[in-house]
Order: sequence, then C-alpha cells, then structure tokens
Amino acid sequence: MHDSGDLFTDFIRHYGDAHPPCMRYRDGEDIADWQARFRTKIAELLGPVPARVAPEVDVIETVSAPEHTRYSLRIRVNEFSRLPAQLLVPHGLAVNEQRAGLIACHGHDRYGVDSICGVRPEEEPRVAYALAAVRAGYVVLAPGWWGWPGRDGHLGLVGAGDRCNTVQNAAGMYGLNILALHIQDGQAALDVLTARPEVDSTRIGCLGNSYGGRMTMWLSIVDPRIRACVPAGCLNCFRERSMKLSSCGIQYPYGLLRYGDVPELFSLIAPRPMQLQAGALDPLITPADRDAIVDRVRCAYRLRSAESALDYVLHGEGHVLMWEKAAPFLTQHLGPDCS
Repeated sequence: MHDSGDLFTDFIRHYGDAHPPCMRYRDGEDIADWQARFRTKIAELLGPVPARVAPEVDVIETVSAPEHTRYSLRIRVNEFSRLPAQLLVPHGLAVNEQRAGLIACHGHDRYGVDSICGVRPEEEPRVAYALAAVRAGYVVLAPGWWGWPGRDGHLGLVGAGDRCNTVQNAAGMYGLNILALHIQDGQAALDVLTARPEVDSTRIGCLGNSYGGRMTMWLSIVDPRIRACVPAGCLNCFRERSMKLSSCGIQYPYGLLRYGDVPELFSLIAPRPMQLQAGALDPLITPADRDAIVDRVRCAYRLRSAESALDYVLHGEGHVLMWEKAAPFLTQHLGPDCS
C-alpha cells in the first residue's frame, strides 16, 4: 500500500496539471507566427552541439545486391564524431538521371541501420523499409544513431542499463542533448544525400518507425529540405510517457512540456506533405492521445490551407511502418519516377 506522497508518478501528474504547456496554439492566433515562435523555442531547448565540419565521406564497404548497390559510409559530422550510414543506390539509372532521395531513420531495431536496409535476412521483412524504398527506385541514405550497431562500442559499459538513457545521462553532464546530436547527424546525412549526383535535391523525403518516426518528425521540423515525410509508430504524447515513466530520454529536449507536446511539434511541419501512420494494434500508443494528436495537426494544416497535404493512415497492425501505404504518398509528393 502506497501513500500518494510515495509515488513519483503522482508528483509528475500533479505538477503537469499545475503547469500546462504555455505555448500551445490558441484560436485566432496567426498560425505562421505561432509556428515561428514555437520553432525558436524548440531551437533554444535543444541546446548546444559541437560545431559542424565539412561532411567528409569515407566508403568502408561496397556490396552489389540484385536491385541496388549498398555503400557503408562514415561521415564526418564534427571534430568529435563520425556518422555510420548505409547508402542504397538503385541499379539501372541512366547517365545524368536524378531520382528522389530518402533519409530512412531506424528505430530501436535489433540491428539498427542493418535492420531497415535488409542486411539481416533473419529480421522481419516489414522492418526493412529502406530496402523497400530503394527497390521502388529511391536513393536512400540511412544514418545510424548512438547506441546502435556502428556506434555501440561503449555498450559493454552500459550493462543492464537502458542504452538511450545511459548516453543521455552522460551527455547531460555537459549540457548536451542526444536528440540535438542526432538532429545534427541527420542534417549531415541530408548534406551527403543532396550532394549525390544521382539525387534531385529538390525532391527529398524522410521516413521511419518508432524512434525512427520520432527522428523523422524532428528532422522534418528543423530542415526544410525535407519536402515530404512519413513518421510512423510515434503518435503518443510525452505527457503520457512522463506519467508512465516509459519514454527513453533521447526523444525530446529538456523542458519541452513547459511549452508544448507532440501535437505542437507535428504542427510545425505544416504545410509540407506528411503522412502520419499508426497501428490500431500498437501497444505503445494510447488511442485517445493518438486521435487527439491527429485532430490538432489537422487543424494546423487547415489553418495553413494545406489540408490535402496531410494524410493519416490508421492501419490494422501493430508497431510497424507499412511501406505499401507510404509508397503512393511519396510518389505523389516527390515525383512519379519512383514507383
């Protein structure tokens, strides 16, 4: 039997009730002005990152697969880190032909980038949405996040701890946010992708599931080069995650809930095309929060006169991105040469 004073969840619930986000959109506000102010606040919350350097690219391995060539890359991001990434280029491109490009963000998949690029045949095929994308004709670049294969040499020190929270605890001692570092990594990946000769830099998309969906959201917020995005498996609120003590610590900037939550974040992407995907059987998403997020994001798109640019897919499965739903949306908004 617990007294209410014993439970941290009671404290955080009561504190959140007493201090609701103060920068939510209010009826009658100019939506573009609100977006600019909230975007400025997000940049402030993300905090410092090391200075970028020119994205030097080393090709570590080249593998020819039946439909594409896979390049394992190391991309210099700043003076302290290099980003591992997989670049997938479809076969059969004509001389000087340019295709749409995609940044594919992995989630908490067992093999990280290798999972979504189809490198591990033992993985569930539906996880390999980067592989599906290159088979459809896109040039795909998939960056690897801290704590996952290619960037996991420190895991022997983590032991039974959570790989995300452990690195955030260490980074936080310097005032760094792993999310901000991952956004910087993603922008370095965008630099490399848009500089490729076979990529049309005006037709860039981003997609991902779970933490990959969350990173798709964040990258689309901060980088307008992303013209269309498909975030999947991330239609939950940080308020709900806080009360369940269940969110990993690299998905949000410190202090976010003082100002807004996931509906506000997705609303910053309007009016650019976005397909939100969620599974009706996803155990990680609360249906009431999911539906409330979608309603508020629809409002933002309506206020930006861009209702047709927002697509919502509630499929009948679980915590997955359904490429067969994303494909026609991306073709519609990034061009018909990929199908």
